[in-house]
Amino acid sequence: MNRVRSADEEDVVDVVSDPPGAPGAPGAPGAPGAPVAGATQVVTAARRTRAQKRAAEVLTPDARCTPVLLRAAIVGKARMPRAALDVLAPNGAVIGHVALPNTSKAFDLRQRFWLVGEPTAGSLVAFVSEHRTQVILPGSRLKEGPAVGQEWSGVACRMLGWERPAHAAVAPGGFQAVFSDERRSVDSPEFAQAVQRFRTAAVTIPMVFFGICFPYLFVIPLLAHRGYSMLALLALPVLGGGLMTAWSAHARKELGLVAEQIEPGAARWGKEIAFTQSYWASMRRPSEPWNGPLPNAAR
Repeated sequence: MNRVRSADEEDVVDVVSDPPGAPGAPGAPGAPGAPVAGATQVVTAARRTRAQKRAAEVLTPDARCTPVLLRAAIVGKARMPRAALDVLAPNGAVIGHVALPNTSKAFDLRQRFWLVGEPTAGSLVAFVSEHRTQVILPGSRLKEGPAVGQEWSGVACRMLGWERPAHAAVAPGGFQAVFSDERRSVDSPEFAQAVQRFRTAAVTIPMVFFGICFPYLFVIPLLAHRGYSMLALLALPVLGGGLMTAWSAHARKELGLVAEQIEPGAARWGKEIAFTQSYWASMRRPSEPWNGPLPNAAR
């Protein structure tokens, strides 16, 4: 498979040299992650932002289509890890970038895409995969230059499954043992369970805790007025908050250790990986079928 280098030295697939359907080509029928043939789905969320609704209007039968590659980047800080998509020409040159406000379970950047619309900054654009199985509706117009990602953007995107290594079917024999080890995959049950434990500790429990403590704060003065010890009354919010914080930190560290098994060095960014997983896990909804028109050129 022929490859070219992007601006930041990452490998990208050459659309011209690797024709659609070629063995090992991203999105080829039967390739890993290839959606079911003939089923076109919107792989951003079913509940669309205003910008996404405008992007959907670009998808007309006579719309202009340009072959591109898409690469995700985390542009927000850890506790609000907003994402963007870099749009690359087949030779790796950056055309621009768009905001990515949400995704669904079928979101898969391993395929190659058509940019629908004008490939110039300020244009309304949408993306259709080369096999017409995915429709991506961005959250902004096409912006100039590449997205400015966080230092840990690459590892966070790989943990989300937005960037993946070569599949076992096309990897050298020496790598088969690595690919067969389920613990070294972002799709493994161990990683999913670690993410869920962190979400429970860092999201669900705090919501329940504050739901209980908020009305309790109004009861404390009444109980203190009746003679109850203020120290005893404050024990619940203080001890409860401390235990909740400790549990969240433990779950975050545990998630970092599981991520380390998937990619050496990932534990360094354990906090960032944990919050990114939590944020985007809440936005992974089932995909919806695309019932509108598709560009005739996007085939």
